[in-house]
Order: sequence, then structure tokens, then C-alpha cells
Amino acid sequence: MVTVDQMNQLSDLELDIYNYIISHRHEVIHMKLKDLSTDLHVSSSMITRVAKKLGYEGFLEWKAEMKLDQEDKPIQNKRALNYILDYFNRVDNKEFDDLIHQAAEIIVNSHEVICSGIGLSDAIAKFAASLFNRKGKRTMYSGDFSSRFRGMYDQNDCALFFTVSGETREIIDRIKDLKKYDIKIIVITNSASSTAAKMSDLALTYYMPSTKNGDFYSSATQVPVLYIIESIANLFIEYGIY
Repeated sequence: MVTVDQMNQLSDLELDIYNYIISHRHEVIHMKLKDLSTDLHVSSSMITRVAKKLGYEGFLEWKAEMKLDQEDKPIQNKRALNYILDYFNRVDNKEFDDLIHQAAEIIVNSHEVICSGIGLSDAIAKFAASLFNRKGKRTMYSGDFSSRFRGMYDQNDCALFFTVSGETREIIDRIKDLKKYDIKIIVITNSASSTAAKMSDLALTYYMPSTKNGDFYSSATQVPVLYIIESIANLFIEYGIY
């Protein structure tokens, strides 16, 4: 089973290869490595490298596992559902649980919690703040990126940023600003290689295929993000918050 740590080792190109194979798994299991490399316009060795980074001996072993998995499950007609099912398979392990516990511990031990995002992630930030408050942890939603926090927060507080790309200028600037005051930063984003993730104290990633329209807005399903938020909130009671 592919783990979060293994996904974090993939480059952007390798992640594209992984996402293609997952979304076309029903065709890929009948393909030769050479034919797949032709379709992807990458070398066979590149695909093999991705397979090895995911813990397989090579493409053949990866393909064999996908074939066995397909025999146990009905064929899904929608590729988007394949991505979501793959995500839940990836996070069904102790590694993911440990990351969620780390995030929950930072949040419950913080005096103040701030949730921020832009665009669709702004709505997600509002949801997170509302849920955390409902679960007993005082949390503030901040959608005004012109506001200043000097003198208001310190090392006893934390901020959660929701960003698909992890490259939004306003998010990056806000993280830089808050880090001046030693505020702990948690970033929930699509890739560990993003700037926001690298700047954070803790990054929770989900690796869903994202698209950009003509205005360069990143878009990816937010089902994993909602799951991450609820998983964190459900742990508050373990820390005496309810």
C-alpha cells in the first residue's frame, strides 16, 4: 500500500505519472511498459523509478497489485472516484494517524488558532474554524489578508492555511509574516514540494489531480481536506477538549 511518505518523495512529473496510472488503472493493467511510456511521453525507466519509489520492485509488480485489486472490486465508471478511493487507501495507516495527532496536539495546545485560505480554500477555512469552535477549541477565521497581527499573536498560537497549490502569493506572504512572531504554522495542501508546505512546521498533503483555468486558479477535489479537518477535530476530546 502506498504511504504518505512515499508520495512525498515524488517529483511533480512523477506525481503526474502516478495520477495518470491510477486514473487509467483498468487500461494500464493490460499494457506493456513500453506502450505506457509512449502514451505518457516519458521513458520506461522513469515509470520504473516511480514504481520503486512507491515500494514496488518495478512496474510489473505494481501492475500485478492493481490487477488483484480490480478483481476484488467492481469497476468504477468515474475516474474522479478512483482518485478519492486511492486517497483513503493511502491514509489508512499509522503514518497518517501520527500526522493527524501531531496537528491536533499543536492546535489544542495553542492559545489561539487562526484558519485562512483563498478562493475555495477560503470556504474550507471557514468550515474548519466553525467545526473547531463547535468541538470546543476557540478558533478565528481570517479572510482579510490586509490585516496585521503584530502584537496580537505569539509562539503560543498557531495558524492553519488551506491552499491547493501552496504557491498563492497572499498565503506565502502571510506565512512569512506570522513566522516572524514564532507562530506555529500548519499547512494543508496538495503537495509537500510546494513553497507553503516547506515553510510550515507541519504539512498535511493529499495529492489529488489539480487543474488550472485561464486565470491560473488551482482546483482539486476537497474531499480529502474535509476528512483531514474532521479527523483532527475528532481528536480534541482525547486532549480534554469537548
